[in-house]
Amino acid sequence: MLLITCPVTRTDELVSDRRIRSVTNHPSHIALHVECPSCGSVHTYRTGRRWTATRAARAASVDAAARRAEHSVPA
Repeated sequence: MLLITCPVTRTDELVSDRRIRSVTNHPSHIALHVECPSCGSVHTYRTGRRWTATRAARAASVDAAARRAEHSVPA
């Protein structure tokens, strides 16, 4: 059983394993494609420690680039 939050209805739904349509293993995360009992659509949920770390590193990189751009002097 999985507890998911439907992005359409914003409700928490308890979903059985048979509603998982596919599982894809990526280098940074695992993607689960789950049929939502609330709205009937298939939603993608990504999980994994490396996925969270990758997103955090990407956000930090964008923040650092923005700070450098603020302090740079145009020629």
